Amino acid sequence: MAPKSVEPGRTPLPRGIAAPARRALAHAGVETLEQVVAMGGRVLAGMHGICPRTLAQLEDALDERGLELPAG
Repeated sequence: MAPKSVEPGRTPLPRGIAAPARRALAHAGVETLEQVVAMGGRVLAGMHGICPRTLAQLEDALDERGLELPAG
């Protein structure tokens, strides 16, 4: 299934992310995959509420859209 077309820079977070992770991201002001990329993997992994499963879900969603989570 092809990803839905969205406005560039406004790709919503994937569905299925656990509620604690959604709350942590919302608290940090993160609403889009592009904001996840800007945050960086190290910061994201250190956030309370972000588990390895959530990181994998985000990385899969980024990969589908040709984006990559930087290590920093």
